[in-house]
Amino acid sequence: MKKIIAAAVAAAIIAPASAMAAGPTLYGQIHTSIDNKDNNGSGAAGYDEWSLNSNSSRIGVKGSEDLGNGMTVGYLIEWGVDMDGDGGDLSERNRAVTLSGDWGTALAGKWDTPYKSVGRKTDLFGDRIGDTRNMNTGAMDARAHNVVAYVTPNMNGFSATFAYVISHPGGPDGATDESDAFSFNAIYNNGPMLIAFGYEDYSDGIVAGNDNQTNMKLAGSYAFGDFKVLGSWANADGINGNSKADADIWTIGGSYTMGNNVIKAQYADRGESQSKAKDGADMWVIGLDHKMSKRTTAYVAYASTSNDDNSASTSWGGGHDGEGRGLGAAGKDADSFSVGIIHKF
Repeated sequence: MKKIIAAAVAAAIIAPASAMAAGPTLYGQIHTSIDNKDNNGSGAAGYDEWSLNSNSSRIGVKGSEDLGNGMTVGYLIEWGVDMDGDGGDLSERNRAVTLSGDWGTALAGKWDTPYKSVGRKTDLFGDRIGDTRNMNTGAMDARAHNVVAYVTPNMNGFSATFAYVISHPGGPDGATDESDAFSFNAIYNNGPMLIAFGYEDYSDGIVAGNDNQTNMKLAGSYAFGDFKVLGSWANADGINGNSKADADIWTIGGSYTMGNNVIKAQYADRGESQSKAKDGADMWVIGLDHKMSKRTTAYVAYASTSNDDNSASTSWGGGHDGEGRGLGAAGKDADSFSVGIIHKF
């Protein structure tokens, strides 16, 4: 899949670029969990296993320098770390150099797509079981190489990000040749309301000689005091370069905060990609977060995915370590239980 453009900057880069004091500053996140994963399959394809997982754990360094005349240069370099010790350390994550001023922020490096950042803002179970990315299909929600991007200033809660991938070697998620891409988002985040739209277009190269894949997403959330509701709609057109493959993905969720505890639930549905393809799936997840401190959260969650005959989706993956065989069984439910802890520094 290809081109993915990146610059999830809208919320991610603007903070690092403008909030970075002359550094460098070390930061990171440790996220581990103990999970049970059951794909309800039979024979060699079936399993029901417990595992210790490291879920998008990371370490990074960031900093900035005041250039005068209202200009600031910044940098951020981030690596993935494997806290359970059975994978590779120091995998590439976001990294970029930025130039900021009253006019906004310019970025160059490897970064999340603006499209991806929209979904990350409206997912109650990001990097955990039940992450809405488990319902994705084809080239969606990725991080790209060789990205140049521009982020507008925040204008009374509104901001936008525009990004172009000059050339992504191999393309994300296994594309067969180099590809380029364009992506943008527009986000209004003010008070209790968030409304966001993201779009991306992957140039041909997802499968050599086939069509582009384009993705768009509309998402939003609203907080009524301690109660919060959110939802999104996404469309993937030209899945894996197949011009006839087109799927819609819907999500809806809610959370309620009681002191240091947050109860939450979320549901996602992916429709069939073609007539009678029988490759749709839906997933629901419930969980409880307990805030042990400002930087440490413990949680418990249960998720279940129901698959059509030709779908083998699971409720784990999408930033959550799918340790073990990790695959679903076509036409079978995939159930998971997780107890985890997240510490940010």
